[in-house]
Parts: sequence; structure tokens; C-alpha cells
Amino acid sequence: MIRPRAASRRRVLGLHRAGSAAACAAAAIWIALAPGVCAAGNGSGAGGAVPTAPGVLARQPAPETVVDLRVHGNHSIPDDAVLALAGVAVGDIVDAGVVEAVTLRLETSGRFETVEVRKRYRSLTATDRIALIIVVREGPRASVRNPVVRSFARLAGQSMFLPVVRYDEGYGMSYGARFSLVDVLGASSRVSVPATWGGDKRVALEVERPLPGGVAERLRGGGSYGRRTHPYFGVEDRRTRAWVGVDRELGNGLRTGVETAWEEVGFLGSSDRLTRLSVGVEYEGVSAGAFPRDDVRLRAAVERIAVAGWPAAVIRPRIDAQAFKGVGGQAVLAARVLFEGASAALPPYEQSLLGGGGNLRGWRVGARVGDRLAAASLELRLPLGSPISMGNAGVRFFYDTAAAYDVGRSLGDQRFLKGAGAGVFLTMPFGSLHLDAGHDFRGSVRIHAGAGRGF
Repeated sequence: MIRPRAASRRRVLGLHRAGSAAACAAAAIWIALAPGVCAAGNGSGAGGAVPTAPGVLARQPAPETVVDLRVHGNHSIPDDAVLALAGVAVGDIVDAGVVEAVTLRLETSGRFETVEVRKRYRSLTATDRIALIIVVREGPRASVRNPVVRSFARLAGQSMFLPVVRYDEGYGMSYGARFSLVDVLGASSRVSVPATWGGDKRVALEVERPLPGGVAERLRGGGSYGRRTHPYFGVEDRRTRAWVGVDRELGNGLRTGVETAWEEVGFLGSSDRLTRLSVGVEYEGVSAGAFPRDDVRLRAAVERIAVAGWPAAVIRPRIDAQAFKGVGGQAVLAARVLFEGASAALPPYEQSLLGGGGNLRGWRVGARVGDRLAAASLELRLPLGSPISMGNAGVRFFYDTAAAYDVGRSLGDQRFLKGAGAGVFLTMPFGSLHLDAGHDFRGSVRIHAGAGRGF
């Protein structure tokens, strides 16, 4: 009975020594010690010396063999072409950097927007046999092999051309085109070159792109040169302008923006240089689309205009408040209050224009000018179509009143001009068309036509 116990004890001690030796060897590897001697003792402190395997720290991973290849996400480039660009084939012996190497080759080919390479082992035991799964998203015109031709083909696919025919009340018809390139500066970016002739002669370069993660959501900027005849003074207004601005959606219908601009204005034989800085906020309710109902719109902005050589800058506040209320059936009563102010006298080309469909129907654009402008409107809108249709036509009856006056004069002392009349409109999800006939209470009737959202 004693011998088995002694044998068992020797086996236990042997396992203890072996376990201690393995633990010490592992510890030596992890703490990066040089090969040495690890003492494995028994419970009494006696033990032998177990040497660490030479070169264990410099051992490299075993090479791996590619036994399977799969390609996903390609639609115009065949699998064989993707694998040729990846530079890998079944049977290749690769090292641990194969994923990074294949990813780099595919990205530098210029034919994919995104590349992801995944490595999978064929089994839990055979870790030297791997499968590579290549997931790609093709770029525009990815099937074109020649990089130069592919670049031109990609630009052609990203270009847009839009003819422009526009009527600006007070300035006349303008016609031209807008050429745009989309996604050339990143996703959702746009570079545009609009050019028009006629009432508004203008050419510009405009750039817009999103700003991910930050205070602002979108960056915009550009430069332009334009000429048109001032509707009140009857002389040419020439402007060279450069600007940059940012916008941000605040949620719940709120939007804000900041813009700074530099201008050179030629007017009445003189030339002025202006610097502008404007901050604005807009609110638009849920239903305030092309035909709002039981809702409000609000636009408010403050602009600082500094004219070179002038003693002080001019501050210009602007408020445009609109309200819409259903009054029975589909009828809507709409009201608007508009105010454009100035802290000091403005250059003549910057003064507010009174008249036209913008603030006083029945009067021509530029019937009066002033540093400040106050206007109010009341409308009854009667749609004739279904409220759930994509477009809606109807008639409206309006009454407008407005006054333009200079700094130093009181609003209460001004004589407000009046206009009233009726018109027809067609509303659509992207805007509206309207034609109004306004009477000026002086025996004259004027027709006003316009497009866009407007009031």
C-alpha cells in the first residue's frame, strides 16, 4: 500500500515540476527575457534547471496557403479582373500581411471607391489554410481600363447641364445655362458654372460640399461677375463678387447660416468696395411647403456692410414673417409682414426697392427706393383641386401696403402706398407659378408674373 502512494506522489511532483517549468518558460517569453534558466523546485525548495528553447522569441508565424478566393460587390468588372488587380490566386503561399497588401493593390488601381478584404480559416485545426473574401464598391466607369479615359468618362458621368430661362420683375428675361459637376469634391459636393444673358448678365463659379461632423453641415463659396440695369435709376449696376458661407440644420424646421462676401460695385460712374457679413436664421413648419396651411414661416437676418472709405459700417436687419390659417374647406388666409432696416444711410445701389410682386402688387419694381422698407400683405387663397393631389391650382385675392423711406425719417410719418387685386396660382412640391393683376388705387392695373415659392 505504501509503494502506490509513493508512486502517486512522484507522479504528482513530476506534473508539478513540469507545470512550473512551462509557466516559467511562458513568463520568460512574455517579458522578453533572453534565453536562460528557470528553476522548477518542489515543495522543499529543491529542483532542477529547465533551459528555455533557443530562438523561441524570434520565431516567425508559419506561412499560409490560399485555398479559396471570393469576390463580392462588383457588377461591371469580372471576378478574374478583380483578382488580377489584387495580385493573389488560389495556391499562393502568403504571409500575415496579405490582407493589407491586397487592399493596397485594389485601392491604388483607382477603380473602386471602397475595398474590404477579409481572411477566414478553413477549419479550427488547419490554420495554415485560408480563404480571402474581397468586398468592393466600384467607382464610376470602373470597367474602363485606361486611367485617362476612365477619368474623362467619370467626369462625363458626373456632369449635369441645365438650360436657364428666368424672368426677374424689374429686370426682364434672362436666358443661359448651368453646367455642374457632382461628387468631384466628395460625396454630395457640387461645382457649378451658371452663365446668363439678357436682363441679368452674369457668370459665376459656385462650389458646395458637406462638412461632416462639426459646427457647420455645408460649405459654400464662389465668385461671380454680373451687369444689369437698376430699375429705379436706369443705370448699369456692375458687380464683381466673391463669397464663402456655411449652413446648418438645427432640427424642428430651424436652419441657420453665416456668409461673408467681398464686392466691387460700379455705379453712376464711381466704384466702391464692400465687405459683407451676414447671419441668418429660418424657420419653416411641417406643412409650410408650396401650399402651407395652419403654419408659419420666419426669416430673420442681420447684415453688416462696410464700404471702403466710409466712416462706419451699416447694419441692416431684415425680418420676413408669414402666417397661414385655414378658414373653412380648403380656403387659407395668409398674412405677411416685411421689414428691411438700416442703421445709417446706404449707397444708392443698396437701397430697398418698393413695388412689384415682392412687396407691393399694382406698382412697378422701383416705384420708390429708400434705406428702409416696411410692407404688409393679406391674401385669401382658394384652391380648386384635390388637397391630396401632387399639384394644386387656385385663385387668390390680395391687399398690399408698403412704404420706403430714408434714415432720419419716422415710419409713422410715412405715406403707405396700396395695391389690391386677384390672381391665379399653381402649386407643386418643388415650387409654384403665379399670375396676379394688381390695382394701384390710382387708376392703373399692372400684371405680375413669377415662379418659385414666394409668398
